[in-house]
Amino acid sequence: MRSLAIKYRPKTFDEVIGHEAVVKILKNQINKEMLGNAILLSGKSGSGKTTVARIIANNINNGSGTPIEIDAASNSGVDNVREIIKDAQERAIDCEYKVFIIDEAQSLSSTAWQAFLKCIEEPPKYTIFIFCTTDPQKIPPTILNRVQRFDFTNIPTFKIVDRLRYVCECEGFVNYEESINYIGKLVNGCMREALTLLDKCSDYSEDLSINNVEEVLGVTSYAKMFSLVDNILNMDQGATLRTLNSIFNAGVDLKLFVDSFLEFLINVQKYNIFKDCNLTIFPSVNEQDIKNITNFENPEAYFNYLINKVFMLKTYIREDTDIKSTIEVTFMQILRGQ
Repeated sequence: MRSLAIKYRPKTFDEVIGHEAVVKILKNQINKEMLGNAILLSGKSGSGKTTVARIIANNINNGSGTPIEIDAASNSGVDNVREIIKDAQERAIDCEYKVFIIDEAQSLSSTAWQAFLKCIEEPPKYTIFIFCTTDPQKIPPTILNRVQRFDFTNIPTFKIVDRLRYVCECEGFVNYEESINYIGKLVNGCMREALTLLDKCSDYSEDLSINNVEEVLGVTSYAKMFSLVDNILNMDQGATLRTLNSIFNAGVDLKLFVDSFLEFLINVQKYNIFKDCNLTIFPSVNEQDIKNITNFENPEAYFNYLINKVFMLKTYIREDTDIKSTIEVTFMQILRGQ
């Protein structure tokens, strides 16, 4: 069975989400037959670079032929590039343009780039090179000056959520609304990661309730974290330690718990400042929970204190051999205002 990331990978420009400006320019260039012979697509992993490269190849060849995809990470030497250059001199048999898609282009050696230079500067008429990179800073300026560069930025969260909603509807998943909002905020603008996480959760159950999703992703539930903060605010040492023990006993990675709790506190502080749930990682259904734990005088100052304590805890446990005890001591200090 194909993964959701592959099944719902865009096949046309119109299906590409979140890169409207890039798509519009490329469509216009192809329609006017002004597309360059050397193109650089830059963006973080999972942003859609290779997908768009394949769509470019399909469009300029009217659906004929197949682009030649090369992983530069395993073909980084000058001899590999010389073979590519030699192949580029020959016309394609089954389509008009021979298209090379070179992934992880930043992995090419300096001598490999030097070998590429003349071919990029004076490319064969019916050959197009599409370089995809996650790290354009590693590509020589002499190359950057000779390619047309398109930068793939983070996809807005609401567009990721819309796409996840469409996938859930197509796949027949249920109870997904809260979870897709959570996943959309979790992936920092990466559509492929969002679909991968959705795939993982749906393998556990087609009921994508937030509780199921949190269990699959191995994160401490928001309900548990709201409860923990509530215990701290009430200065209830027994309840705080019992909540911590329930987290420990659930088998959660303790470093991951500290990271997650720090992120939780930072997002509560964002709400303190902006009073807008959309600017936090929380689903809107948690807004009343946030109001409940910030309903006291000067909550910003206290949450700054909590953030600083948990940030220091994160530093302490990097090389710690008894993380559980260090966490408990830190929370007991917090309860005593130390």
